[in-house]
Amino acid sequence: MSIQVLVLGRGFVGEYLEDILEDKSVATTTTDGRENTIKWKFSTDTPLDFGVLPAATSSVVITFPVQGEAAMRQLVDGYLACHCSLDPDYKSPRWIYLGSSRAFKEVPSTRFTKPDLDAGGLRTFAEECLINEYGGCVLNLVGLWGGKRVPSEWSRFYTSKDKLRNRLNDRSLHLIHGADAARAIRACICYKGELPAGRWLVSDDRVYDMLQIMIGAEHIRMYLEELWQDEQVQALLNARTVDEVRLGPSEVTKRIESLHFWSHFGIQPQYFYTIN
Repeated sequence: MSIQVLVLGRGFVGEYLEDILEDKSVATTTTDGRENTIKWKFSTDTPLDFGVLPAATSSVVITFPVQGEAAMRQLVDGYLACHCSLDPDYKSPRWIYLGSSRAFKEVPSTRFTKPDLDAGGLRTFAEECLINEYGGCVLNLVGLWGGKRVPSEWSRFYTSKDKLRNRLNDRSLHLIHGADAARAIRACICYKGELPAGRWLVSDDRVYDMLQIMIGAEHIRMYLEELWQDEQVQALLNARTVDEVRLGPSEVTKRIESLHFWSHFGIQPQYFYTIN
């Protein structure tokens, strides 16, 4: 069986992607086969049955993190070997991989910025492998939101004043809505001509102030009041009291520039986070 697009790992973005690929034949995997998906799980520890995966004639989208070069080769080579054995004329599809922006430390970072391989870890080495050995396209996504993923609720991750103190050094937050991430993937799938290999940073091309988003949470306000006893915190936030702290995008530094992606593919993000 062949389809146009194979999505390995439905996940958060995959749900949005299915909705905007109705004009194409699509197959999606999940680890449990729920909701008419293919039951399949990638593992480097157990033999993989690539035969249950249909042959993609257009694109394969990898949504889950792949840890390292060997794992990426196991995935891509295993898939291609399986389908080439069934059809000697089978041609490799486009490989689109969803990466993170963690490895980009320069300010600002663009698609031409070299990632910090140590900061990015094994996932970044997997990206390098897909790009250099298979001509793959990597979409380095920033913070995903939408649906039940609400940035204002991320204050729950700051469970101590020390964690909040570390975040105050860099309050910038970059976001991309799941629907816009899906539109970015669709743009790669539908791209006319040869899809450029390499990395693309994908955000809504804005920057948000994490403190502005979280300060409404009671425990965040409490931690900030406690931290105010430290003169270094007062100096960092350039205010005499908590109420005088200036908030908003103008108070943070934009670290991620994604204009290259939106300009090249001729689309624009449609969803922007609103702070209540």
